[in-house]
Amino acid sequence: MASPLSDLDELVLKCRDLKAKNYIKEAVACYKVGAFRSAIVSTWIAVSFDIIDKLKELSLAGDKEAEKQIDHFDKARRIGDISTSLKFERDILSVCRDKLELISPVEFIDLERLQEDRNRCAHPSMTSDGEVFNPSAELARMHIRSAVEHLLQFPPAQGKYALDSLTAEVESEYFPTDLKKAIIAFENSPLKKARNSLVRNFTIILLKKLINEEQDDYKEIYKIATALNAVESLHRDTFSETLKEKLSTIIRALE
Repeated sequence: MASPLSDLDELVLKCRDLKAKNYIKEAVACYKVGAFRSAIVSTWIAVSFDIIDKLKELSLAGDKEAEKQIDHFDKARRIGDISTSLKFERDILSVCRDKLELISPVEFIDLERLQEDRNRCAHPSMTSDGEVFNPSAELARMHIRSAVEHLLQFPPAQGKYALDSLTAEVESEYFPTDLKKAIIAFENSPLKKARNSLVRNFTIILLKKLINEEQDDYKEIYKIATALNAVESLHRDTFSETLKEKLSTIIRALE
């Protein structure tokens, strides 16, 4: 049976971005020696770096909202506008939830708690007079786990942008009808390490397209069917659950 400390070491390995991984590694090292305040501060820094790097990746890929956010951040940093930079950090989780769909509302709550506890750890003014905030081992551990499992392990595209790019890929005339090739294509897309919500929404879109497709357009039917089989191969459990929950509803909606 794995020890709690080895579990944390495994979380470090899940991190996708190198800078975020280094800060989470530092957070785990602090946790191991009982420096729980430092562990929480390092975890928040890892989250901040990860979000900024995700914004940069999405911006380069053509996401307009990410481009707007990263331009705003770079301008504040370039002119040394501390108040704007602090506001950017304060609002960064809301942007990820509402504008980029990188995190869900439930994940937002957990990461917002991390942000609040980081402020309590790093800023004495956030606590009552003479009171020192002493986070528990369980609290520090929970924040490390939430950071990795909600955000750091995932590639940048998980929301509407990812869904649109996957749909466009299947609609492309170059999408293969061979299952092995389709799996390879999806392994180089946001679907490789996708949240359940992305897999579910993409499956629903494919099902609707397959059912509503003109019956004489065989190439399109083959492409969509191949895409569905590839999704099943990559995310079998989520795919099966989606079929059980949604297939009958989709079919009942037909004329």
